[in-house]
Amino acid sequence: MLLTLDRITFKWEDLLVNMKRGTGRNPGPQMLDAAERAYKEGIGLLDLKAVYEVFDVEGIEDKKSLKLFLPSEDRREKLYIGPRISYLEPAEKAVIGLCTAGPAIVEAMEKYSAEEEYLLMYYIDTFAVKALGELSELLRRTVEKMAAEKGWGVGPSMQPGSVTGWEVTGQSDLYRLGGGRTIGLRVNGSHFLLPRISNSTIIGTGPGYRDIKVGSMCHECVRQETCLWRRENVHEH
Repeated sequence: MLLTLDRITFKWEDLLVNMKRGTGRNPGPQMLDAAERAYKEGIGLLDLKAVYEVFDVEGIEDKKSLKLFLPSEDRREKLYIGPRISYLEPAEKAVIGLCTAGPAIVEAMEKYSAEEEYLLMYYIDTFAVKALGELSELLRRTVEKMAAEKGWGVGPSMQPGSVTGWEVTGQSDLYRLGGGRTIGLRVNGSHFLLPRISNSTIIGTGPGYRDIKVGSMCHECVRQETCLWRRENVHEH
């Protein structure tokens, strides 16, 4: 299944929020100019796309791997999650999704880096990450709606590299299972998604979940204290 997002809801001033929160100082005129310019340019570069597959969950193996079945292709798969697989124990279905901001905005960041326009590069990066966050939110709302139609609840959004015991290598598995190629994604030798402003996730749904909103795993992430983009800050439900 494909999702696209044609509009974002934040304004250029929102690119400065985390900077002010982190330093306690108001941004100077150069920062204001760079943020506004990055926003206006970034709007025309975004290509926000997501893809997801819905798997039946057939069980858990060795307390670390999820046994999955894709009815549309009559295909069985096994996905290693690790010790935090307990978050998926109530799942009857698992949604594997991938989101991207597209290649053009990453190319602009690389261009400004080569030209040593580092402030503009930074705010284009900031803009792209916030835009990707809104696309990720659309994916979460889509999963919540699917679950609500069955009277089910949902688990948290779990991302490789941000969950204890589930390394970033798991991103290659989600790329393959979720159909990342269909939205132009690739995976490099270090298991990172390309273009760079992209992400992957798995979300469990089922009658055994009590939550109706997809939560985050930010409390598990090793970057919790330094990350400016954790959902407790910008995407809290």
